[in-house]
Amino acid sequence: MKGRPIDQLVYEYMYTKPKSTDPKNFQELLQRQLVPEVRLETQAFYGHLSSQEAKYPGLDYSHNPHRVRLSRYPWHRRLFRAFDNLGLTKSEIAGLTKWEGTRWAKERFEREQGIKIRDTTGDGIEDWVEPALRVPSAPQAQRADVEDMEDIQEDGETEENEMEDDGEDSDVEIRSVGVELNERLRAAVAQREAGNVATVMDEEWEQWLKEAAEAGGLPFSELGLSPNANVPGTRPATERPAIDPRVLNAARLGQWQQIPDFLHNIVRQNIE
Repeated sequence: MKGRPIDQLVYEYMYTKPKSTDPKNFQELLQRQLVPEVRLETQAFYGHLSSQEAKYPGLDYSHNPHRVRLSRYPWHRRLFRAFDNLGLTKSEIAGLTKWEGTRWAKERFEREQGIKIRDTTGDGIEDWVEPALRVPSAPQAQRADVEDMEDIQEDGETEENEMEDDGEDSDVEIRSVGVELNERLRAAVAQREAGNVATVMDEEWEQWLKEAAEAGGLPFSELGLSPNANVPGTRPATERPAIDPRVLNAARLGQWQQIPDFLHNIVRQNIE
């Protein structure tokens, strides 16, 4: 006695109580749900559909890696669940899965065209060798031309200079006050530019600036010293570092509220 068709058994398992909107048979399920998912998987796996391999990926519904790939899609998950619970053999699955993108479609195309589509999935992956049998590869010498060597030398000199500069300032660590403070400073500057000269800069920023200047971590931190001060190990300053002209203009106009308090003495020395 001949058994019931495999496609009918699978359809009845997937649709125990089909609704009016459900596919009427397995062929309709195939066209509405399964084939579109195969196309999505092929596009996602190869990134295109222009090569023969992408057009005929040869998906084997009994091959576990292919089943894992296709199981990302809901209707294929239900299909594989039906295969497993019905206990279908590899031969029965191969006899059922004869549609676009399957192993059957690839083999038929190769037979009709007399060609063999090469599987590039494993390209770039070396054959497995037991650790005990592996031969250590000798490091390959890298060639560098004259220009490369010159670039390397210049980079080395630049790094040395940067390290020397960093060493001079390494005694003082200036800590960032964060993004929020930066936003508040921007807002205060915008208000001043809009004409609100009474706007006070952020107190937290002024405190940080004051501490950094007193610690000697800023260029104008030495402005508080007299040019004739006798400081062991230092030379008297012969020139005063330039101060932002906007600060000097504000001082000349009497707008001292725009200048941090700890800079007042420094500014006065420069405008006298």
